Amino acid sequence: AISAVAAGIAGGVFASITNFISPESFPFFQSILFLLVVMLGGAGATLGPLFGAVAVVLLPEVLSFLAEYRLLFVGVLMLLVLRLAPSGFVGLLRPWLASAEEPQTAQSRHDVVGTLRQEGAASALTVENLSISFGGVRSVNGLGFVARPGEITSVIGPNGAGKTTALNLICGFYRPDGGSIRLGEQDVTALPAHRLARVGIARTYQTSQLFGTLSVLDNVMIALGRGRLRLASLFSPDRDPDRRALAESLLAFVGYRGDLAQSAAALPHVDRRLVEIARALAIRPRVLALDEPAAGLSAPDTRAIGDVLRKIADAGIAVILVEHDMALVMRVSTHVVVLDAGSKIAEGPPSHVASDPAVLKAYLGEDRASDRARRASRPAGATLLAARDLAAGYGGTPVLRQLALHVDDGEVVAVLGANGAGKSTLMRALSGLNRPVEGEVLLLGERIERFRANRVAARGLVLVPEGRQVFPELSVVDNLQLGGFARPAAETAASVERMLDRFPVLRTRAHQRAGLLSGGEQQMLAIARGLVARPRVLMLDEPSLGLAPKLTDTLYDLLAELRDEGTTILLVDQVAALALSVADRAYVLQSGAIAHSGPAAAMRQDPALVRAYLGEHEPAA
Repeated sequence: AISAVAAGIAGGVFASITNFISPESFPFFQSILFLLVVMLGGAGATLGPLFGAVAVVLLPEVLSFLAEYRLLFVGVLMLLVLRLAPSGFVGLLRPWLASAEEPQTAQSRHDVVGTLRQEGAASALTVENLSISFGGVRSVNGLGFVARPGEITSVIGPNGAGKTTALNLICGFYRPDGGSIRLGEQDVTALPAHRLARVGIARTYQTSQLFGTLSVLDNVMIALGRGRLRLASLFSPDRDPDRRALAESLLAFVGYRGDLAQSAAALPHVDRRLVEIARALAIRPRVLALDEPAAGLSAPDTRAIGDVLRKIADAGIAVILVEHDMALVMRVSTHVVVLDAGSKIAEGPPSHVASDPAVLKAYLGEDRASDRARRASRPAGATLLAARDLAAGYGGTPVLRQLALHVDDGEVVAVLGANGAGKSTLMRALSGLNRPVEGEVLLLGERIERFRANRVAARGLVLVPEGRQVFPELSVVDNLQLGGFARPAAETAASVERMLDRFPVLRTRAHQRAGLLSGGEQQMLAIARGLVARPRVLMLDEPSLGLAPKLTDTLYDLLAELRDEGTTILLVDQVAALALSVADRAYVLQSGAIAHSGPAAAMRQDPALVRAYLGEHEPAA
């Protein structure tokens, strides 16, 4: 906005000086040069555009003999800058300049606990009958609980339970349809997010929202004003020694040990979490809400985050935690609220909640194994798919660690575990969608861990991804034909006909757009498309996600039929009872590693399965 004002003033002055303007006064090439100035120098640094302007002014003089090729030359230069120095030449030099400076680490120079306590009287957050709907779907329905000072109140539940929606309501991102939110005696139901931050409700996010181009210290200092900008800070760094001391102390309080001058974008995952928590504390909140702070962290880092949360609660702050890592929840929580389909189904101390039948049913589902038992015993088959010492992740964040499993011919193997355990990452790593990986993946004895996804599918390892992902603008038949991209046309046509026979509802809609199908019909189409590829191993990632109970039962009856016909399936589903109702064997995944494995019949009664989903209660310190 400031730049636009400056440009507008410049345009007005230019017009008054020349007394005449026309489109020819602003040629297209001039606009390209202005863009090149910013790109060449770097938009993220004060000296960037200045360096770019000098270079752009000198370049036409140096290359005057190439006047007729200047557009081509400028285009090539822009491509080179984008490829080799996306942050500009000044940005390219910044790491070398920073490495020459002495790293500054956070020192505890301020009484953080005293500061957090003296900001205001400790206040409980009271939620009463909170509700909201989206398009007729009741995402949160009649939710009520109290988050007390000095306590950690965890909100848990399976996928789609409404946890993050509830947090968004509490923090002012959504306006509730009904109910109330009170902080102490103050009704804050209708306040927007920025006003809630000022009255003392702070928030962190599932995906880190740090200012990537700012330093770690600046990320924390910018929050000390509680959302009120100081005019001086717009034009010069904030050099108030007391504010700097407080920001450093907050970083030391949460356990950040890195360089204060490091840009936030370059931080490892765990440090980003710590800095974001420190920034939330910088507004001196009475309530701190955290959305999955341990997502993607290793076990030691998760334990460190838990210790930080306990320190924050001990400082008199009411902590509201939404988290899928149940070991963390059970270790640090004082009070646990369990949601399912937007409604509260249980609350109380962790030990009470972990044994509640309604909670076990919400996480594990109802046992329907007898309805889908094998018709006949399965003879032992050769191993079709195996993983050895498999490790995979995203960027610098490891998710799978030294994982080993195998799938034999004709069997159904289920991979179980809570949200964030690494189930979908495992499927992506096996199918070639997530590279690179470490360790070995063998299909029919051939190593495929370095194959691209299309080669993996052509070899016979076919993934039906989470969320179905049909091509909505193509017809049902076109979607099915795409499943046979690696097969001869005649073979694909015959397979498509077989799938239409197996799924009569798809035949009646054969020439309709796939996007017009219901969720259950789209899931059938996705499975049929996978079967058209004639897989040696069919991988299903969360096939029941988003389906109504009746459609889910129909889907799993189909999987039981495929199993009895000899189809080899590797299955991931959040609802353990569903997966175990058709599986021969199961693996339990915790924090990216196999925690337990065994026959499906024994797994149904195994306490290890409950611990994987609901953790093991440890009394809070």
